[in-house]
Amino acid sequence: MARVKNLDQITGTLKNLSFYTRKGSDAIFVRTKGGPSKEKIKRDPAFEGMRRHNREFGGCSAMSKQIRQAFSGLEHVADYNLSAALSSLMNSIQKTDDAHEKGSRDICLSHYRYTLAGFDFGRKRRFSSLLRVPLSYTIDREKQAATVLIPSFACSFGLNLNADYMQGAVNSGTFRFTAALGIVTDMKLNKSGTAYEPVHDKLGQGYQTRSTPWFSTQGSVVEQELSLSLIREYAAATDPLITPPFVPEFTDADCLVLTIAVEFGTPDALGNIVPIRGAGGGMVLGVL
Repeated sequence: MARVKNLDQITGTLKNLSFYTRKGSDAIFVRTKGGPSKEKIKRDPAFEGMRRHNREFGGCSAMSKQIRQAFSGLEHVADYNLSAALSSLMNSIQKTDDAHEKGSRDICLSHYRYTLAGFDFGRKRRFSSLLRVPLSYTIDREKQAATVLIPSFACSFGLNLNADYMQGAVNSGTFRFTAALGIVTDMKLNKSGTAYEPVHDKLGQGYQTRSTPWFSTQGSVVEQELSLSLIREYAAATDPLITPPFVPEFTDADCLVLTIAVEFGTPDALGNIVPIRGAGGGMVLGVL
């Protein structure tokens, strides 16, 4: 892979070259077009190794997407490509499966939950650097619930807004905390050997978010508690005539993923405060 230097900003294609950018980098990358046809890769025995690699790569991408769905709506605070980083992490977990041959190895996050805990949404804006006060939390697997406790603090002490990359947040003048709770299920290759799927049906399991009010960066924050409960959400969405309320399957192959983000906001055309993309920070607090 090559990088373009000393040229104006170019993206797109030029003859047999493709120019493109990546999130989190100011560089322009260039690669050549061409290579074996899709049909040849699909059927030629010489490309069996590539097919195995592609299947597992697709599984890691699907697992990455599933994790991002567990905190859907909070990715906007990231300053780099979370998808690629999560796929790489899932590939590391996939490689630990010695029960299946390469090309069909399972992705069992439930065996390595600790690897996702602490996953940071920033490389420049590290969450631990942005927020200087400690957060406490609980996760209850039986109730599929979690609580995040934010202590009271003065913003001049609790928020680090002095770094150059935080100037947009400083100018916004408002911020809030948002927590997300979601379920991530281990994945394995389906019976037809064509794609990776969750080990059981996750229909209806979804995720939940809770936010504090918006605060001024010039003021103080009183103690805040964000409570999330997935089962309660399921029960509310079920037909009240059904007793007991439907609760989706939840097994040892499932992980509860709790995420927290600090969002900075700005008024929209109607005067409502909306989050600023690319400002703030977030991290996975815990996985159980």
